[in-house]
Amino acid sequence: MVNGSTTCPHCRQPLAKWEPCAESGWDCDLYYCENNECPYFVKGRQIICETYEKNFAYRYCLNPGTGQETPIVAWCGGDLSLLKGRCS
Repeated sequence: MVNGSTTCPHCRQPLAKWEPCAESGWDCDLYYCENNECPYFVKGRQIICETYEKNFAYRYCLNPGTGQETPIVAWCGGDLSLLKGRCS
């Protein structure tokens, strides 16, 4: 893990491990924030909803091998949807 850190820099919650499938293009395990109250996730959800009218957001993600931080797309159905069924 980079600098021994396994917490989200936006909300300080522990990061969850994600083991991407071979078809994803990622060649290692990644760590992401799964906190639905994280300011990074909340802002991403609002931006995508307002700009594209889609039920998606993005979450903070860390590649521990390279230290690269990147957003990953997340589906926001059900209670996480800001559109409440207004889009497909």
